[in-house]
Amino acid sequence: MTTVKMPFVAIIGGFWMLKDNPPAFDDAKKAAFEIGGALAKAGMGLVVYFSNDESLEPHVVSGYVKALPAGAGEKSIRVRFAESQKNIVKFVEQQTRNELFEMNLFAGQDWEAPFYRSLVAADGVDAVLLMAGARSTLIAGQIAVARPLPILAVDKFDGAAGVIRTELATNAKDYPSATTHSAEELVAWLKTKLVARAEQQAQAYLRETKYLKITAQSQKTFWTAGAFVALLATVFFGVAQAPTAGFYPFLTFTGLVAAGATGALVRSVIWGAEETSPTTSLLLGGVAGFVVGLAYLVPQWVGAPGVLEPSAKIVEATDKIQFVSAVLVAVSAGVGFDTVFTRLKKQAEDQPIGAPGQKL
Repeated sequence: MTTVKMPFVAIIGGFWMLKDNPPAFDDAKKAAFEIGGALAKAGMGLVVYFSNDESLEPHVVSGYVKALPAGAGEKSIRVRFAESQKNIVKFVEQQTRNELFEMNLFAGQDWEAPFYRSLVAADGVDAVLLMAGARSTLIAGQIAVARPLPILAVDKFDGAAGVIRTELATNAKDYPSATTHSAEELVAWLKTKLVARAEQQAQAYLRETKYLKITAQSQKTFWTAGAFVALLATVFFGVAQAPTAGFYPFLTFTGLVAAGATGALVRSVIWGAEETSPTTSLLLGGVAGFVVGLAYLVPQWVGAPGVLEPSAKIVEATDKIQFVSAVLVAVSAGVGFDTVFTRLKKQAEDQPIGAPGQKL
């Protein structure tokens, strides 16, 4: 069963400019609370950076936590902060639902590092919520636009979020507005964009995987062709144009190595293009072909040494038959050894590793 990854939304914005307007400030906090609840119901996680009352984050977190049922949402709120914020970034909800929070401390005193890097890192965030805010919100929004990430910019209040929303709405006819859409509708739109982006990423991954498989297949085909040409050359000189008897054993050993390598590479091309590198198949197949082919020849040489006789001057027909038979055995050995190696490698990767005597 496939496990669906929870998308995480960066919560960015602030209400400093609304402090002198209490009704607007209260309205903004209420809107943030409602969006937080909608994000929780939509199954999204949060990435937050500040907890002071003038920031967007604590109000979204409050709505988010209240909407989560007991026992749900463990580590669904990721808190990123610098060393200078260690005793500053604290949410009220940590006192009662601490299991929801995953604290991420970044080395250094600069708060901008954990803030901006979350938007740039591939695994930092999946989407961005912008509301009000000033210069840092505007910069964060532009980074998110450039990546590009799905962005829900709330335009109900003054600030940088409205600037980003205007820019995005110019190119997207379906972009929602907080003045005409409820919090649930805004989050539903964001979730739709997240699903679309996830599908695009999945398609890109499939294309990349397919390209890598084709590339690996092409490389192995090249190596297989080279090994097969070497095998044909040894068979030709071993049967049609046999050298002197003194050189024939060396030709035989070369043929066994070439045959084993060819068998292993043919197997990898047909049944496992992405499992084993061509050099590994070449080496393992060559060793297997040499060892098994030699084991096949030794009993025959004991009874009829042939070209191994010091007095041998020519290569007899029986020597050539032994050579061809050993080559065929070596090809089979290369195929079988590469198959066994790949299977053992797969089992080793799938086998969990634990301490001796530990129950797995």
